[in-house]
Amino acid sequence: MMTQPQHSIPYPTTLGRFALRMPLTLFRLGLGELLNLLRLMVLTTRGRKSGKARYAAVEYRRHGSKIYIISAWGGRPDWYQNLLTDPLVTIQLGREKVSALADKVTDPAEAARALNLFRQDAPARYDAVLGRLIEDEVSGSKLRDVSEQFTVVRLDIIGDEPLLPGLTADLIWLWPVALVGLAVVIAAAKRTSSEK
Repeated sequence: MMTQPQHSIPYPTTLGRFALRMPLTLFRLGLGELLNLLRLMVLTTRGRKSGKARYAAVEYRRHGSKIYIISAWGGRPDWYQNLLTDPLVTIQLGREKVSALADKVTDPAEAARALNLFRQDAPARYDAVLGRLIEDEVSGSKLRDVSEQFTVVRLDIIGDEPLLPGLTADLIWLWPVALVGLAVVIAAAKRTSSEK
């Protein structure tokens, strides 16, 4: 079995973590359907230490009732460590919330099929990104040979009722506040320009 490679994409620190968590804020602002169009979902796991719901925004690809995600940093991310401890998760695809059972893909052929789902829309872009994750060249013809180097997770949908609480659009109230604030700023700018 191959060991996980050192990644040329550094593990996120403060600013990187902020950027990775930004889709969660957008989801809370009521933009879940837009994120779903971009194939970003909210994955809810149970914290392995706290037992509390933990949220992560992850890119996904769907194949029938199976959903695949890739851990960009192997086994290091908290969401991955959490689902190893408790594989029952909640996934949110836009407004849809379902329960799923997470399982690390160990079959190289299934991993290659999952990776190919990611690269279908933009092969050159995904080949470059996937190549940086394992510091090796990635292409359609080479995908099966390198698939064991990736941490691919399959989520099997097991029910329509979420077992863990999903993320809520609790910041949607900010939209009217922002619009009123923008209207006040525009009105003040017009008043200032007319006085000159």
